[in-house]
Amino acid sequence: MKRRRPPAGLPFRCPERLARHRATKGQCGLERLATIPYHTVGNAFFHYITISCNLSGFPLGYSFTGRRSLLTTGQDKLATKPYARRKSDIEWTNATWNPLVGCSLASPGCTNCYAMRQAHRIEAMGMSPAYKGLTKLVNGKPVWTGKVGRATNAAMRKPLGVRAGTVFFVNSMSDFFHPDMADAWRDEAYEIMKATPHHTYQVLTKRPEIAVEYLGRRDRFAELRNVWIGASVERAQETWRIDALRLVPAALRFLSVEPLIARIGPVIDVSGIGWVITGGESGGDARPVDLEWVREVRDVCVAEGVPFFHKQWGSWRFNPLVVRDGLTPREAARRDLDPEAKGGASLDGRLWRQMPNDLPLAPRRAAKG
Repeated sequence: MKRRRPPAGLPFRCPERLARHRATKGQCGLERLATIPYHTVGNAFFHYITISCNLSGFPLGYSFTGRRSLLTTGQDKLATKPYARRKSDIEWTNATWNPLVGCSLASPGCTNCYAMRQAHRIEAMGMSPAYKGLTKLVNGKPVWTGKVGRATNAAMRKPLGVRAGTVFFVNSMSDFFHPDMADAWRDEAYEIMKATPHHTYQVLTKRPEIAVEYLGRRDRFAELRNVWIGASVERAQETWRIDALRLVPAALRFLSVEPLIARIGPVIDVSGIGWVITGGESGGDARPVDLEWVREVRDVCVAEGVPFFHKQWGSWRFNPLVVRDGLTPREAARRDLDPEAKGGASLDGRLWRQMPNDLPLAPRRAAKG
């Protein structure tokens, strides 16, 4: 490998990289290789460089080994990917897709909705004209105005530019089945889902009764094999949504029992449901979640053979290692099996991260056609 002086600005002193080099076994001064991506201001590409370093992390030389486009559209961005890696902070999906925007409060689970804060931030930064007027400040906090609309063309067509099979959470910033959404907007999104069978779409709503009505008028979209329909249920008073969800024609129906702000058990009817997610509320105003509430949902799923996914406790102060075992949040973060989840995610000594039909979150590549 030809050795050249490394270009200025490369992050050789990154603590993570230094730790990796220092952990490498071998004699002092022995060269080790690391391939890293970097890009410079004004450059439209990631350049992959192979670095030759000694064990202390000091760079001895480098060579270029390839590049990948940073452009947000087109196939070049995906040319080096065998599958879609998870780009979302949401543990149960690969990525989010928001073809529709805007919402209104439907039940107490909406009170601290992160999407309201995010929509307000997007509007304030002028990032997308579609978010203008979606929120207003009430007592200093963003709240939905009730205005809804179609996203930009680029946002609407996002899945069409993704060649690698991806699990998309649909409308993390809205409710796809909000009563004020135009059927024409839904039709456009559904046509895209139909045209991309290599993707899996997770459509989550607090209004499953609207989904029943809409799909009753759209036979061509009913039971698409790559579309899942889910309902949010945050407390016992909203369990009627489970009954409504059972009437929705879908390849798979799932429940998002988050934010779990009150007990919904001990008896929950999960017949006709193919997947259940639980999670505590996050954020500064998060309401507590109780270990027993989660256990009741899990036990029903285990008894009925329904895949169960516990996402998070929401805050370390709600984690059972703190509440029940008396650990400090710092100690709990060291012992929890997923310290990167908000508040951790360990439940009775293990992680519950089951997916329907063992669907991985790094799914198959789209077939070449």
